[in-house]
Amino acid sequence: MSRRLPLALAASLVAVVVAVTVLASACGGGDDVSKTVPDVAPTVPGTAEVKANDPKLQPALTMPASRYSVSQDDLGASFLTDIPATFVLTVDNYSKTKTFKSAEEGASLLKQWGYLGGYETGYTPEGREVAVLNGAFYISVETHLFSDSAGAKKAYDFFDGVLKAAKAAQSVKAPPVGNESSGWHLVQDKVRNSNVDAAYHRILFRRGNLVVVVQTYGAEPFMKIDVARGLALIVDTKAIGQLEAIEPTPTSNFFTPSPSAASRTPTVPGR
Repeated sequence: MSRRLPLALAASLVAVVVAVTVLASACGGGDDVSKTVPDVAPTVPGTAEVKANDPKLQPALTMPASRYSVSQDDLGASFLTDIPATFVLTVDNYSKTKTFKSAEEGASLLKQWGYLGGYETGYTPEGREVAVLNGAFYISVETHLFSDSAGAKKAYDFFDGVLKAAKAAQSVKAPPVGNESSGWHLVQDKVRNSNVDAAYHRILFRRGNLVVVVQTYGAEPFMKIDVARGLALIVDTKAIGQLEAIEPTPTSNFFTPSPSAASRTPTVPGR
């Protein structure tokens, strides 16, 4: 199953790691496998003081949207940037993705919302599916900026509405992120070359004029919404200025005109 499958959906290994033990069923066997899973909370000086979840903060953020994504520096050497899945988003190319019923609808809505632009990227665990069967996971992140928080609010409501209407994934309770957020979970198919269920978790949130979609893909026995939320918190701390927001070094296809047709933004299956 493609990890880029458009879902109506329905971490990072940061500097400070708090290990917990998770027991999962091994591929094909019935044996328990002990796995150390990292704490994904952002490591910021004075983390206890970070107001990443203060719903009152409404920053007016400026382009480029890539500054507010999860970066390789946040993740460390255990993840590789998925270069083919890294794009700068515009009204022209983003409107053509499966987020919308048609390119015409997408362009119209994005212009109404005051879309400034976005950024899509992904990260692959070193070891890929073999690593996934031992607790590693894939990451995808989309960040979208709008001219003001009112436009971002409309976009957030649209994405959230699509997720609810599709009913392909279950809504998951998770501590809030940003000004508003929702969590989603889908178990679908198997991790490649195994009989272990594959799990997708997604956090959708808004902070001021920024709307963010964070998705993880991993082996169901290991994965929880906490991982996606931890990554979302990294983005949120950048948005509120508690973590430095640095524009990433362009990849070889950084200005490719069109993102993957199977964009990871909320979509209705079959569109």
